[in-house]
Amino acid sequence: MFEKKRFSIRAIAVLCLSFALGAMAEAPLDTPRFPQRPSESKIYDDNHLLNPSETRLFDDLADKLYQKTGIELTCVIVDDIGHANQFEKGDKYAQSTADVWQLGKESGEGIMIFVSQKQHWKNIVVTPEAEKYYSEKALAKIQKKTLLPAFREYNYGEGILSLSYAIAQMGAKAKGIKLDIDETPYKISENSTSSLMILFILFVSFLLLMAKFSGGRGNGIFWFLFGGAIKNKKKDEPETGFIGGFGSSPRGFGGGFGGGLGGSFGGGSFGKKNSW
Repeated sequence: MFEKKRFSIRAIAVLCLSFALGAMAEAPLDTPRFPQRPSESKIYDDNHLLNPSETRLFDDLADKLYQKTGIELTCVIVDDIGHANQFEKGDKYAQSTADVWQLGKESGEGIMIFVSQKQHWKNIVVTPEAEKYYSEKALAKIQKKTLLPAFREYNYGEGILSLSYAIAQMGAKAKGIKLDIDETPYKISENSTSSLMILFILFVSFLLLMAKFSGGRGNGIFWFLFGGAIKNKKKDEPETGFIGGFGSSPRGFGGGFGGGLGGSFGGGSFGKKNSW
């Protein structure tokens, strides 16, 4: 009987020890790991989304901005945040990365473009000293014109460069300084925002032709898609046209294409606020 009790105690002790060792082994995996700051560049690019030429363009712009204004511009592009996979942790992870990098260490003024490719998530971290040059509203506006349309066409280099140029010009203008940098290499291509619109126009044109040559039989599909917003004009009827168009959402095209700027590609657990 005594031997059985000793065996039970040993078994329990071994089991407890196993659980403890397992917990210790898993602990480092839960500890946030931040990308290391490159020694010879202002950009960390996990998946090499920017080619060497684009990386040099970013570094040249960042150097010129810092020399003339004292504002430090950096960029972090990671493949997967992974362990920080909740939206409320996403902002914190980007901010912590900026802290680890000591963003704005010399002048106190710094700004970091942060992108997580797998989560389709982006953020811009601004040091408190630089917030007077970069308001949240202004940064959101320039992202809509630069990074977002380029990223949706998988033109990552164009997105980063066009956004970085807009950020640099905004900071320089706020300080009354002219950077004298050629915009051409940083300008977003004209076709970066057009593919989706072209497809939509072609689709609508096809429907219009189908309705015209079907003698009115094509109206059904228009009623189905647009709720009667478009219909063939008859002699006794007044003019009618688009009632809803792309939808009434102030953020973009409305629900048809994923809720405007927020959730076109899903957003995942990071939500729609900072998705592309």
